[in-house]
Amino acid sequence: MINTLYSTKLFWPLLVTFVLLNGFDAHSTYLVMRPYHYHRERNPVARWAFRRMGIPRGIIVFKMVLLAILIPAMIFYSCHDVFTINIVLLVSNLIFLAVVMHNYRVYRKIQKQVKI
Repeated sequence: MINTLYSTKLFWPLLVTFVLLNGFDAHSTYLVMRPYHYHRERNPVARWAFRRMGIPRGIIVFKMVLLAILIPAMIFYSCHDVFTINIVLLVSNLIFLAVVMHNYRVYRKIQKQVKI
């Protein structure tokens, strides 16, 4: 397992997973916040961007800017220290998975309340 963490063969699937989870995060955030429930966003920087640009444009722009900065940085860093970036991506993916699962749970809860 430790040798795998030093491998670029692990880096690319982790990076793809990171991008996919960001896409699911954007989708689940949209579902939870639409049409104008900005108070449900816990990230103050993201909330500011969403209020400023609206939904869904704010979500798309925020995610695109974030990924446009992070992806090249991670690729650059992986050339110098693939072990550390693999650990960072592994932890980030676990956190994003938890966030996405939470968002979809909140969305289901909101849908149940609307039907009542």
